[in-house]
Order: sequence, then C-alpha cells, then structure tokens
Amino acid sequence: MFGERERAFASSSYARLLAASDALIFELDREGRFVAVNGAAALALGYTQEQLLGARLPEFVHADDRGAVEAGLSHMLERPGEVVALRTRFVQREGRVLTLAWQAVLEAGASRACALASDVGGHEQASEREHAAAARAIAESEARLGALCDHIPAIVYLKDEGGAYLFINRFFEALLGRRREEVLGRLDHEVLPAAAIEAFSRGETQVRQRGATVECEEVLHGLGDGARTFYSVRFPLRASDGKIAAICGVSTDISGRKSAEAQLVELNESLERRVAERTAAAEDASRAKSEFLARMSHELRTPLNAILGYSELLEDEMRERGTQTWLADLLRIRAAGKHLLSLINDILDISKIEAGKMLVHIEEFTVAGMIDEVVATSRPLIEKNRNTFRLEISPSVGSMRSDPLKIRQCLLNLLSNAGKFTNGGQVEFSVARQIVNGRAWILFRVSDTGIGIAQENIGQLFREFYQVDSSSTRRYGGTGLGLVITQRLCHMLGGDIRVSSRPGQGSQFTLELPAVHIEAGGSEVALELDVLSEKDVARARVAARELCQKLGARPLSLQKIATIISELARNMVLYAGGGKVVVGSVGAERKCVFIRAVDEGSGIADVDAILAGRKVSRNGRGLGLIGTKRLADGFRLHTGPTGTWIEAEVNL
Repeated sequence: MFGERERAFASSSYARLLAASDALIFELDREGRFVAVNGAAALALGYTQEQLLGARLPEFVHADDRGAVEAGLSHMLERPGEVVALRTRFVQREGRVLTLAWQAVLEAGASRACALASDVGGHEQASEREHAAAARAIAESEARLGALCDHIPAIVYLKDEGGAYLFINRFFEALLGRRREEVLGRLDHEVLPAAAIEAFSRGETQVRQRGATVECEEVLHGLGDGARTFYSVRFPLRASDGKIAAICGVSTDISGRKSAEAQLVELNESLERRVAERTAAAEDASRAKSEFLARMSHELRTPLNAILGYSELLEDEMRERGTQTWLADLLRIRAAGKHLLSLINDILDISKIEAGKMLVHIEEFTVAGMIDEVVATSRPLIEKNRNTFRLEISPSVGSMRSDPLKIRQCLLNLLSNAGKFTNGGQVEFSVARQIVNGRAWILFRVSDTGIGIAQENIGQLFREFYQVDSSSTRRYGGTGLGLVITQRLCHMLGGDIRVSSRPGQGSQFTLELPAVHIEAGGSEVALELDVLSEKDVARARVAARELCQKLGARPLSLQKIATIISELARNMVLYAGGGKVVVGSVGAERKCVFIRAVDEGSGIADVDAILAGRKVSRNGRGLGLIGTKRLADGFRLHTGPTGTWIEAEVNL
C-alpha cells in the first residue's frame, strides 16, 4: 500500500518540488507517522527517506520534548486548519541533538498533515557567539574607559539614580584615602567627609532639577590637605526611555590657578600703586621743573635785558662819536644777547604751558595786517640764506577773533625754521579762508625747499628739546622747542598743525585755526556742563538734546549729537576722572553745533593707534572715539601731558 502511494506522490509536480527544495518538508498521517519526507529533512535527521517513512515522528524527538510533541499532534487533530508551531530537539542517528522549529497543519477532511521545519540550532549558536563577542567588546571598552579615567588628574565618578557610587577613578581614591572596592555601592554620607557632602549634594540636585549639565567652581573641604577649589562639571546619563539613570561628575583641582590669579591681582594692584606713586612724583617733579625754569628765566632775563640795553647805549654813543673801534664787538654782544633771550623766552613759554599758566587774550584783528608784521620781521631771516620769499594772501581772508600775539609767535616759528633749514631755495607763505560746516577757518601754510624730514622722524618733531639730527643742533642752532610751542599754542586756540615732508625736497607746515575762537562763557556757547561721574553723562546728553531741539535739529542729527555727547563725556570720566562738556552753535546761520570735551588729565595714550583701529583703549573706550569721529561732520583732537581736548561738529 505504501508503495502505491509513493508512486502516486512521486509522479506529481508537488513531489518534484518537494524533492528539490532545501527546506525541511515532511507529511504526517493522523497517527503522526511520516508518509512523505524530502531529502533535506532526511539528511538533517541523519536517516534515509525509506528509514523514516512509516515511523512515528515522536520516536526521533528528544525524550524531554516528546510530551510537547504528542500534545501538539493531538491539538492538530482536534483543530483542523489551525497551524501548530513547535520548537523541538531531535536526536540524529549519530546521537547528536538537532533543534528544529517546525509548523504543521491538518486541513479539514484530509488524511495527512503538511509540516515545514528549519534548523535553528546554528542560529542560536551564532547568536550566543555574537552575545559573547558583544560582552567581550563591552568589557574591553569599559576597561579602556576605566584606564582613561584613572589617568585623568581630576575627580571622576559615576552614581546611579539612588546616589550609590558605580565608579570612581584613582585620583578620587587617593583624595578619599579609600580603595575603590570600599566605595562602590555606597552613598555620600558613608564615604565622603562631612564638609564635602553638601557641595556634592547641591550640584547633583541641580542636575536632576534642570536635567542638563551644571558647571561651577566650588570649594571642597576635607579632600586632601585642607580646602581646595575645584572646577566641577556634572551631567546626567539617560536610559532608553529618557529618564535619568545615572549622574557623572568631573571635578578638576584649580587651587593652584586660583592662587596664581590672586597673586597676579595683588601684583597688578601693587604695580598700579607704584605707577601712581611714581606718576605723581614725576608730575610733581615736572611742575617743580617748570616753576624752576619759569623763575630762572625771569632771573636770567633781568640781567640780560640790562646787557642788551647797555650794549645799545654804547652802540649809539659810538655812532655819535664816529668811533668804529668797538662797534663790531658790541654788535656781536647784542646779537648773542638777543639769541640767548630768544632761548630763554622759549623755555619760559613751554614752562608756562606745562604749568597751565599760559592765558589766551582774545581780540578782533585783520589777518592781512598781522601778516604784514610777521613778514616784515621774518623776511630778513629768510633772505639771509639767499632764499627767495613768496607771499600769497587770499582776498577773502578777512578778520579773526583770537589771540594775535600767539598766532604771530606760531607763524614766526614756522617761517624762521623754513629760512634756517633752506639755503639758496624758496620759501612760500600762503593764507586762505575756508568754510567747514558753516564755520570759518584760517589756513596758514609755510612751504620750503630745504633739507626736508624723513617720514619716520615726523612724529618726533613735537617732542621737547628734540632735533631730528643731533648734528643740526651744532649746524643750525636752537633748542628744539619752537615746533612744540607752536603746536601747544595752536591747540590752545582751538586749531591744529599738520606737516608733510620728504628728505631733500623740503617741508610744508599747515596751521588751521578757527576764525572765531570759542571761549567758555562766550556768546557762541549755549551750554557748559561739568562731567565728574557716569551719572553726569546722562544729564549732559539730555541737556544737549533739549538745546539742539530748540535750534531746530533734525531727528538724525539729534541722535548723532546724543551719541557723541555720551562718548565724549564718558572719555572725560574714564581718562581724567572728570572734565567739561561745552556745546554751542557756530556758523553764520547757526546751523552747525560744536561739542567740545576738555579735561586736565594725563591725556590718552596711543591716540593715533586708537583712532586708526589698531588699538583699543582701556575698557574698550577707544571704539567710542572711532565712532565719534565717524559720526561727526568735523572732528579734531589734541591729547598730551596737559590734558585732552576733543571737538566734534554736527550739522543741524
């Protein structure tokens, strides 16, 4: 009977597919006997197909799994059409155990059940190998991480959500004086000194509350030798569901750095005190020097004037008598006396300026009339060195309201220098009037074709007692004070001096002075405020804004003016501990406002570098000066040992 069924089965296309498949396929009758087995299933069990046919399936099942198989077969018979899935160990012919996952189903009314099986033993072994490899990798990673943490010169620890220690590194072990095994699994109060528990608890509570990293500096007592300052970072470690599963902490000992910082602060304060003391001493010495020079120059001028007076009397008497014997000697005496008097006058002037005792005397005068006097005095000195002199005055130069004596002194200094350092060349003197933002300025320009000055030496021209070439002192004479006095006087009159020169091609000095010198309390001044502290800055800004609104300023101009007032006033407070802010309107139609800030402090160091953007001054205020210069329609600045003078103009 079995032979006929087998032949029928083999003849069908299903039988061919069954035989060719790599899957484990077999059929069972209602008693659980094999009625069909493909080659793959027979090979897996270690028997031939003929040996399996007619045998019951439970006979090949491991004794421990037979009960489950019998129950499965009964379930299959009781519920036709329902798939029965089993995972069973089979015993091969050689005695080896094979684990198969198989499913069987008996269709209603059928006499046999179809089953499909797969070998899962290899997958389980592979899975076990993968788990073992993963476990080894995790262990190696933990070992590397532990070794890394052990070599970090900082406290490193890990706590679970209950606060028990899961890991500490060797640095923490050393500070605690306990072995790692004594700490793991314990809480803070069991291992930490009482003085350090609060700091740890506070930091970890913040991590739990914020759910994020917390950084802080803290002083921990009882760890190591005395109190130590640590920079601590604590952060949460989260589980797959997002909840905080552990807290990690890293605390670096910064006690040495904090001590060094404290020492550095103390050193800086000590240096500042010493600098302040020496600065005060230097200022006292400078004032004493200036007062001494002023007294001595007066003492020297008294007998010198007598020498000059008597030499003139003797010269007149000899000329009346017609005696020429000693006349040349008397002329030499008088010339030397005048030269000495000129040097003494220069020293007296610079001393007065440095002592703040030089006063400005304002009067109205015509520019052309003053120029005639200056040219009459300086032309002989210029032509003495075989130079040609050329004068050019603009017809519109008009008049000035300033200090004519100081302007005359500045021009004589420039013209005498041009004649002194030019031999067989040309000296040009031009005067012009220029309107800038509605305000009149007089430009005095002195040019020569003399020896010239190298570019790197131009910045040194306005230093006291300085000569570009030391040999010039012997060849040309002089104290090196002429240009210094000229610059200082020019600044006192609200102007500035510019110079351009090239060696061997000559020099050009330009004096720029306001046609109307603006004095505090003058008719042009509408507002004058003391700025002694930061609170005065806001007061000055509000007062200037109200004034300019009355003058009809546009909103954009008001904003400019308020910003400039703030910046200049703050500079006065910062650099000099206080100063003055003067505001007024200028120009024929009063459509331009000037803002002047003045102090008597020590001046702003490296102001050229600050305005060029190469250097930021203390507290970053150099940026304020740059902003002021860019906002203003006109900007002028002077700073030096006697103080700072800044003026900005804004069109209303």
